[in-house]
Amino acid sequence: MTQFKELLDKALRLKNEELFEPALDILENLFERNPQSEDIKKHLINVLFDFGSHLCDDWTPEYEKASKCYKRIIDLDPSNYRAWYNLGIAYFNLNQTEQALNSYNEAIKIKQDYAYCYYNIGLVYESTKNELEKALEYYEKALSYNANLMYALQAKRLIQQKLDISIENDLEKEQIQNETEIYQGTKKLCNECGNYNRYDAKFCDKCGKKL
Repeated sequence: MTQFKELLDKALRLKNEELFEPALDILENLFERNPQSEDIKKHLINVLFDFGSHLCDDWTPEYEKASKCYKRIIDLDPSNYRAWYNLGIAYFNLNQTEQALNSYNEAIKIKQDYAYCYYNIGLVYESTKNELEKALEYYEKALSYNANLMYALQAKRLIQQKLDISIENDLEKEQIQNETEIYQGTKKLCNECGNYNRYDAKFCDKCGKKL
């Protein structure tokens, strides 16, 4: 028992010194010898999370290695929604879009009100698929669970601006098309309400005035 405690203390000391891999070696070995120990499993999961976060840091981004940490946590605790969420982030940074979405959706199955997860799904649809309406749907879903989630609020505003520009462009294209058809003699303009009608119409489809 004394040796067990010494090894556990050593692993935690190594973790505090950010020597994650030797700490994990000790904890994995302890867990293999004591698979029923919830205490060892808890410490093992905590160190895996810390190592995964370290590997995703801006200074040392190693997303492939980080993904292995989160997969190991899921092996130990399949219902750990944070591990699924962080695995999704790792996949996203590896440009593995479908795997990222699958991981985020697994997290949501476990924790339905996980606002950050909905926000990250929105990011996937916006940045890699260019599906702006779908992205907006997920940003709004995130805000339905956390109305003060600043990332989602900002993303929603930007998406709405993009969609408004897109709508304006579509209307501009329609206007140009209508004017072209009038010039070509295939449409007729109502001087009363400005509606465009088929060329052979006697009365305006919109206001009913005689053309």
